[in-house]
Amino acid sequence: MTDKENVEALNLDLEHEMSSIIRYLHHSFLVRGPIRGPLNAMFKAKAKSSMQHAIALGEKISALGGHPSVKIQTVYKCDGTPDTKEMLEKNLNAESAQLELYLKQHKQFENSTPLRQLLEQLIMNEVAHIEELEMYLREEAPVARTAGSAKR
Repeated sequence: MTDKENVEALNLDLEHEMSSIIRYLHHSFLVRGPIRGPLNAMFKAKAKSSMQHAIALGEKISALGGHPSVKIQTVYKCDGTPDTKEMLEKNLNAESAQLELYLKQHKQFENSTPLRQLLEQLIMNEVAHIEELEMYLREEAPVARTAGSAKR
């Protein structure tokens, strides 16, 4: 890929990360209920992580002689009454789409070790985000009762 093509690919990533910042912050404002505290903190942490990704991408774009985009991609927003499960699912879908894009680009950057390594760091972070969201969405397993813990 040429530097121009690399910059275009990285700008697309930057636009996705910028929309992630907005999405996560918006969800941190909307989350309600008994698990608001941990989810609010998690959404804010993910917004900060997306900002770190955006900074790394913007710096690399500038280093390649490009101009970092100020556009954003589609923000997966919640319609109507905020629903925690819906927020988590929208974030999981967005993170999964971003991971797919990073994996595709990783192959495209096969001739550039610095770009491949940047994408590898982002891929590792996206996988961690996906795993955390999946754990929040996982249904709780029923607790097995022992003989001594019969209902009273």
